[in-house]
Amino acid sequence: MQRPAVNTVPRQRGRPRNPSLEVKILTAAASVYGLLGWAGFNLDAVARSAAVGKSTIYARWDSAEALLGAMIEQRWRAIEAIDTGVLREDLQQFGIFVLGRYRETGGNIVRHWRRDLITYPDLAANVGAKVEHLVRQSIVILERGRRRGQLRDGVNLALASDILLSAMESQAGCMPPDQEIDEQAATNYVQCVVELLLDGIATSVTTSTRVAPS
Repeated sequence: MQRPAVNTVPRQRGRPRNPSLEVKILTAAASVYGLLGWAGFNLDAVARSAAVGKSTIYARWDSAEALLGAMIEQRWRAIEAIDTGVLREDLQQFGIFVLGRYRETGGNIVRHWRRDLITYPDLAANVGAKVEHLVRQSIVILERGRRRGQLRDGVNLALASDILLSAMESQAGCMPPDQEIDEQAATNYVQCVVELLLDGIATSVTTSTRVAPS
């Protein structure tokens, strides 16, 4: 008599991960960090804000640094997908996204991380690379434009990136914390900044020519 086949695939222990729960925790982490900065950021505070048990957070992240890094990574990941084939549109999409993120929790997340990465060297060592990823992505867009012939020769990409990001941070910082961002006003502002930037760095023709996204 032939024995029935035995399933040799090991069973996973514990409950399967719930993506919506992770999003809930990361959203709570953004809220707590925006309100209190690193000085008040801990797993207890995030658990209370998310209305979950502390063990639920520990099952996913073993430290406050890991949770903060995951929050930053999750909320900025979408910039990696920006590639329309037109430098002007890429920069506008990037600027609109960045300005929206800078305005989260009244702009406090960015204000806190600028200060905390200087004040707390251990935090900078663990999370700083994720913050720098934002800067790197703006340079990636500019580098791609240069390869497509959409930038003038000799453009300093790091400086162009600083100008764009500084304009977004300045605009976010001058708005009252309780003021909701107006999407059309934000779009108009970003378009003006991008046009001004491109006046100084772009070639005269190719910024309006669509190139197959790379």
